[in-house]
Amino acid sequence: MRFGLLLFLACLLPGLAFSSHLDDPLPVRDALPFKLLFLDPPPGGAAIQPLSRAIVSLNAVYVNTMIATDDLILLYERVGQQLYDGRVDLGVLQMVANAQTSRTAFILDGETLRTTLRARVGILPRLEVAVEVPFLSQGRGFMDPYIDSFHQRFHLPDGGRSGFDHNQFRAGYIGDGETVYVDRAPSRMRLGDIVLAATGGLLVERGRTPALSLTLSAKLPSGNYRTLDGSGSFDYGAALRLSKKWGRSTVHAGSAYNVVGEWRLAPGLPLHNSRSMFAAYSFSATPDTSVIAQVLRTAGPFPLRSGNDLGKVAMEMSAGFRHRLPRGFELEWSFIENLEPFYNTPDIGTFVGLNYRSGPATAVNVGRSASSPSSD
Repeated sequence: MRFGLLLFLACLLPGLAFSSHLDDPLPVRDALPFKLLFLDPPPGGAAIQPLSRAIVSLNAVYVNTMIATDDLILLYERVGQQLYDGRVDLGVLQMVANAQTSRTAFILDGETLRTTLRARVGILPRLEVAVEVPFLSQGRGFMDPYIDSFHQRFHLPDGGRSGFDHNQFRAGYIGDGETVYVDRAPSRMRLGDIVLAATGGLLVERGRTPALSLTLSAKLPSGNYRTLDGSGSFDYGAALRLSKKWGRSTVHAGSAYNVVGEWRLAPGLPLHNSRSMFAAYSFSATPDTSVIAQVLRTAGPFPLRSGNDLGKVAMEMSAGFRHRLPRGFELEWSFIENLEPFYNTPDIGTFVGLNYRSGPATAVNVGRSASSPSSD
């Protein structure tokens, strides 16, 4: 309630509107399949859509994931292909869990496509509302042989991937008296958990003062939790975002805190409220193109257990660009790569998005009225 009151009062204060720029961060959140079940706002700028303006985005993230409990990785590095044909069934996962002091084990093996339709609309000079509708598609994929070949050619560590069979789908978690195991990819593209959000501008960038915004979010249990499309519960969160521009460079930073509900497939699992932080740098290479690099740090909802990396802090980076097209459209792209040796992020992925902005491709500068546009 205090967050909501602060957001409402900030939006009533007189001030200048500020709109989205080409140099906003890329909206790439942690795409680990188990973490996609819960609320975690993606990185974003402190920009607010001007009154009666909107941006509609269609983007997709495709990631390859092959991670598991430490001892399961070590076992398959030694004898995975010889004893188990590289495949992990529920019996093997239970055997590994029983050998752990924490009695936990997990595996995530497959490829995930998350397609998101998002709309942001300015409803007050310093307030916007947003809706995000995700769709999920998961399967065996095709990238495993290429990733293994790349690691071998350049003599890079492969995280134990070579002991596992290629292009398989497994999603399993055992711990705290709960067992989740799915070895058949759900068919077709499915609706995930819808997110509703409201963002208010707390500070407008001027002089040495950065732009600052506060976002309140709610995740609805609209996805089918039985097929790993959502958690089956409501989540709530708040995020602070800061942006500051110097010439052709822009820096962004932000932090989010999410209150997560239960995972209905594993209701006895003691989940934690999650947190995330990001930092991003954007350089305007041309008036119509920005190059963007960012780092995301995520402390997910899973409990920290011995030999189980799901509870550790995850670090990943994205690097790409955003380019303005004619008639209000923008194209954006990035690759995604994990930064830590822990088994708690996808191995590699890519992001692509298409945005459409209503009205002229303009931003509102400090010192101008909200109705007086100027070029980016």
